[in-house]
This record gives sequence, C-alpha cells and structure tokens, in this order.
Amino acid sequence: MKKIGFLIIAVSLFMLSGCALNQKAQIAALGQFNYDVTSVQNMRIAGRDINSFNTDGGVSISSLPGIAMALLTKDLPLEATVNLQMTNPTSTVTKVNEFKYLIEMGGKPLFEGSVNENINLGQGQSMVVPLSFRANLFGVAKEQGIEKVLSDIFSRKSDAFLSLKIKPSVQIGGRNYFYPGYITVDKDFGRSVSRSVNKVINK
Repeated sequence: MKKIGFLIIAVSLFMLSGCALNQKAQIAALGQFNYDVTSVQNMRIAGRDINSFNTDGGVSISSLPGIAMALLTKDLPLEATVNLQMTNPTSTVTKVNEFKYLIEMGGKPLFEGSVNENINLGQGQSMVVPLSFRANLFGVAKEQGIEKVLSDIFSRKSDAFLSLKIKPSVQIGGRNYFYPGYITVDKDFGRSVSRSVNKVINK
C-alpha cells in the first residue's frame, strides 16, 4: 500500500511539473508571437462615420455638427474595430484565451478592454482577432483643443501619438495565465488609423 501511495504521489508530482513547464513554454511563446494591425474599420467620431468628414477629398471638422453637443455632454466618443493578426512563429502549440488590450494617446491610457477567444495556434499559424473600442476623447480635447486632437488622429504618422498594447493569456487546466506585462503591438498605432481614414476619404 505504501508503494502504491508513493507511486500515486510521484505520478501526481510529475504531472504537475509537466503542466508547469507547459505553462511557462506557452507564456514565453506569447512574447515571440508576431502581432500586426491589418486594418482599422467602422471608425466613428461622435456617433458619425468618418465619411461625414469627407469634403472635396479632404477632412472637414465643421462637417460634424455632433461635435458641439458632444463637448457639452463631455462625451466625445471615438469608436472603431481594430483587426489584429496573431502569428505563432515558435514550435510551441499555444492556446490563447482571454487577453486585455490598451490604447494610449500621448503616453496616457485612453481605453482599456478585454476579449475572450479560443485560439489554438501551432507553428506558422495565424488568426485575425477583432478588437472593438469606444474611447472618450473629451479629456484630451479639453487639454489640447478639438481641432488639434482630430487633426492628429487623421494625419499623425508617427511619434507614438497613439499606441496599442495587449496582455494575452493562455488557458491551462481551465485557468488563464497572463503574460507578465503588456506587449506593445503597434507603437505608431496612429499611422494605422490615419491610413484607414485616408483609404475611406480618398475613395
């Protein structure tokens, strides 16, 4: 009986050790993934599509009458869906579950969200995950002026004006284990936004 008990304990410890190693390997793989913003879609400001800004091939802030009301209510929402492609270049099969995402403007948090997915990526496999957000620009607009903020969103190409970060997790044994810290996916996220805006207004 003692031998059987010892054997059960030994097997249990071996299995726990294997799970721990697998957990570490998958979390480490998350840091080696390739993350790319493929597109930014369905962008709306103050409840209106960015097509509302299109005036003779340019951008007209005055064409958005909802701006005044948004400033009065202190709610100037920027909404969009970010299509994020995740590619696993490692030999570790990784099961990605919930992950948090953070959008920063000028180095300050603008929006935080999370998404639950059931993604199983082997070596060389990819998947596109849509990340939706609704951020209130009122605070930034009050500090910098609405004209400048919207102009920066439409035309800023770099300088880390907007950045996108994520904190993914792997699921093992029904439990999520998050990557330690946020991974910067796109430090020039404003460039992706500007590119998407220009595609729309130049149609």
